[in-house]
Amino acid sequence: MVKSTFQVKLNMTFIALVIGILAVTTLFTYQRMVMQQKEQLRAKILSLAKLGSMLIDGDKHSQIAPELASQNTPAYKEIREVLKKIKSASPLIENVYTMVKTDKENIWMFIVDSGDNKGDIAYCGERYDVSGMPEMLLAFDGPIVDKELSVDKWGVWLSGYAPVYNRRGKKIAIVGLDVSAKSIRQMDLSLARKLFLILIFGIILSLFMGWLISRSIALPVRELIRGVREVGKGNLAEKINVKSHDEIRELAGAFNRMTDDLRESQAKLQRHYLSTVKALVQALEAKDRYTKGHSDRVTAYAVATAKKLGLTKEEVKLIEELSILHDIGKIGIPEGVLTKQGALTDEEWRVIKEHPAIGEEILKPIEFLRPGLSIVRDHHERADGKGYPGGLRQQEIPILASIVSVADAYDAMTSDRPYRKALPKEKAIAILRDHTDSQFNGHVVEAFIESLT
Repeated sequence: MVKSTFQVKLNMTFIALVIGILAVTTLFTYQRMVMQQKEQLRAKILSLAKLGSMLIDGDKHSQIAPELASQNTPAYKEIREVLKKIKSASPLIENVYTMVKTDKENIWMFIVDSGDNKGDIAYCGERYDVSGMPEMLLAFDGPIVDKELSVDKWGVWLSGYAPVYNRRGKKIAIVGLDVSAKSIRQMDLSLARKLFLILIFGIILSLFMGWLISRSIALPVRELIRGVREVGKGNLAEKINVKSHDEIRELAGAFNRMTDDLRESQAKLQRHYLSTVKALVQALEAKDRYTKGHSDRVTAYAVATAKKLGLTKEEVKLIEELSILHDIGKIGIPEGVLTKQGALTDEEWRVIKEHPAIGEEILKPIEFLRPGLSIVRDHHERADGKGYPGGLRQQEIPILASIVSVADAYDAMTSDRPYRKALPKEKAIAILRDHTDSQFNGHVVEAFIESLT
C-alpha cells in the first residue's frame, strides 16, 4: 500500500510538473509568435503603403479640389479605382485613402477614400485631426507604420502611410492603409488555437508519462520541451524525435504535424505577399512602355543561363522567383527620376543607386527568398569593383547576382529606351564580351550567349 501510494504521488507530481512546464513554455511560445506575427504584419503594411504610393498619379491627384462636388470628377473616380485595387491586394486591408495638409496645424483633409468593408467613406474635403497620431504626422517625411493601434470615429486601426509624389518629385499627399484591430485579433486567435492544441497534446503526453514513469521517460520529456522551446524561438522546422513505440511517439508526431501546419500557414502568407509584390511590379512596369515586360524577359534569360551553368534546382528556383523582382526597389524611387529622359544629376544618380537596398528590405520578410536576396542587392555590382551598392569585385559577387546582371544588361541593350533604339542582338553580345571581367563575369557571359542559341 505504501509503495502504491508513493507511486501515485510520484506520478501525480510528475504530471503536474510537466503540465506546468508546458503551460509556461506554450505561453512563451505564443507571446514570441504573436510578436513575430505583428512585426511581419507591420512590415507588410509598410511595403503595401510604399507600393500603393507609386501607383497613384500625383499630378492627377493634384487636380482634385478638396470639396464634396469633386467626387463626381473623372480624376477622383480614377484615383478611387486605384485605391480599390490596392485595397483588394490583401484581405487584411480595411480601407485605403489619400490626404493632404490644410493651412491649420495638425488638421488634414481626406481627398479620395476607397471606403471600408462596412461601406463607410470619408468625403472629399472632410477634415481630420491628426494631432494624436505621431506616426501619421511623419508620413510626409517618408513611409511609416503605426507602432501602436490608433482610435478614431471609424474604429481601431493599425495603419501605414507613404508620401505621394508628382512628376517633379514633390510630395503632394499621403496614401494611408488601415488594418482593423478585429483582423489582428482574428490572427492572434487563430495562432492561439493552434498553440492551445499543442498545450492539450502536452497535457495528454504528461498523463501517459505518469503511467510510464517506471520506464525512464525523462529523455522523451526533455525532447518535447526542447522542441516546444525551438518553436518558441520561431524555428518551425524543428522536429521532435522520440524513439519509443507508444502514445508518446504519437503525440510527438502530432506535435510535428502541428508545427508543419504552422510552417505551411506561414509559407502561404509569404507566398500571398510575394504574389502581391509581383503583381504590383508588373503594374508599375506597365506604366512605362519602355520597361513593360522587362522583368519577365530578364527572368527567362537568367533561368536559361542558370541551367546552362548547371546550377542546382534550388538555385534555379531562386533565380526564377527573384529575377522578376530584381528592380522591386525602384518603387521607392520618385517617378520623376525613373522616367527622366535627360541626363541624371549626381543627386538623382545617388537616389537611383538606393534601389537595390530598398528592394532587399522589401523582400526580407519572405523567409524562403532570403538565400537569394543577393540577386536584388548585388545585380549592379561590377567585376572591377566600380558597381554599387557594395563595390564588390570578381568572386565576391554571388553567381546568382552575376547571372541577373548579364541578363539585365542584355535586355536593356536590346530594348527600346527613350534615349535610343534597341541594339541588334549581335551588337549587344559583342558589348557583353568587350566588358567581360571589367563589368561582367566572363564565365556567366559565355553561358548566357550559349543559352541564346
